[in-house]
Amino acid sequence: MELENAIVEVFSRAFEPRARQVYDGQRPYEHFLMGIARNYLLELMRNRELPSGLDVSEELDAALSLERPDVHEALEDREVNELMRRFRAELGEEDGRMFDLRYVEGLTQNVAADKLGQTRIQLRRREHKLRVRLLDYLKAHGYLGSVTATGWSFMTETT
Repeated sequence: MELENAIVEVFSRAFEPRARQVYDGQRPYEHFLMGIARNYLLELMRNRELPSGLDVSEELDAALSLERPDVHEALEDREVNELMRRFRAELGEEDGRMFDLRYVEGLTQNVAADKLGQTRIQLRRREHKLRVRLLDYLKAHGYLGSVTATGWSFMTETT
């Protein structure tokens, strides 16, 4: 019953006027729907007070898979998870702690900054540098080749 409710909610959100205006018709519609589904599931988890962060990915994958997962997709997920584990292992103590607080425990910038004894702005700057470093790491291993860091955000290059 929950799965049926989730499907109805995702499609109703996808066909709202605002969502129809956002979809450009160029990207695969599946990715657009999965983004809406991911946001819906994250909202559900927040409402149920489940921790967010890296540990939730397995629950999200299970909830989002409406059919048997593709073998290639499962292997790629395993490879990316291993890359993330190795990236985390290469971080120093200070950056590793920030990574854990923000992305494993899912704490807000304010709470994580307090635990690290920093201001939110200091944490935000360090976090941006860490994300750029992660992007470079993933690019070096064959992922996200078309994504570039521009200012405080990341953009996909269109050709």
